[in-house]
Amino acid sequence: MKLSAALIQSTFLQTRKPLLQLLKHRLGCTHTAEDVLQEAYLRAIEQGSIVEIRNLSAYLFRIAHNLVIDYGRQVSVSVLARHEPLEEELVCPKPLPDRTAEASQEVDLLTQFIAELPPQCRRIFLLYRVEHLSHAEIAEQLGISPRTVEKQIGKALKILRDRMRTS
Repeated sequence: MKLSAALIQSTFLQTRKPLLQLLKHRLGCTHTAEDVLQEAYLRAIEQGSIVEIRNLSAYLFRIAHNLVIDYGRQVSVSVLARHEPLEEELVCPKPLPDRTAEASQEVDLLTQFIAELPPQCRRIFLLYRVEHLSHAEIAEQLGISPRTVEKQIGKALKILRDRMRTS
């Protein structure tokens, strides 16, 4: 059957909410999801008059899926061209509330685990990670060898990694 713009519009309105939820989940950003949703609608309208489609809802989901893939490729190419980390392109300007709460809990847990490190290990770890001192600077400040600093940082990282995995 040949599709009319009215049929495409009514199907779009019926599938808009679940399609938007899927896009938000896949893209992690409400703003980008809205943009992709609008693009899917426009593409369906453009193709609707000449393409035979049996299941218009599935067709809209397929268009959206393909647009998500295209978006990922576009982001990857622009990142590679500028030599910047991919994470910066994929981060939504406003993190979702559940992600913010989850991250806050992880920070609290990590803070607790750092506080539970052995005293010397904790002190060296904080000088390295928070104060950004080099191994040599820490060794000189604490009167220990750079190798001891290296071992203590490794020990702290292992303890914290293990604790975070098991929590």
